[in-house]
Amino acid sequence: MSEDGSVVLMSGAAGARPPAAAPAYAACNAAIEGLGRGLAVELAPVRVNVVSPGTIDGNLWAHRAEEDREAAFAQYRRDSILRRLGTEDEIAQNVLFLFTNGFTTGATLYPDGGYTLR
Repeated sequence: MSEDGSVVLMSGAAGARPPAAAPAYAACNAAIEGLGRGLAVELAPVRVNVVSPGTIDGNLWAHRAEEDREAAFAQYRRDSILRRLGTEDEIAQNVLFLFTNGFTTGATLYPDGGYTLR
């Protein structure tokens, strides 16, 4: 990879705000964020960052039972400040920002509608 290269890892907001009864899921997300910071140091000047989204209405949820999906979506709306789900396009914008911003490394972005703040 060239010195001006960029790596963007995907995590999830559960690493910063663990949901009830899912400690392994939260730990995996937090580990990815830590890996991103460590790799940013080790691989510099290659930039390494993490995007840690909240619940996104997209492909990941598309094949789950409608009842389960709607219950999870309703809970997320209650738990986030913006009271809505994110979109895949909004997450893609975060990834593109991190790929193209030459001065950001070791960062984690939380496009989560304020979920991690509550």
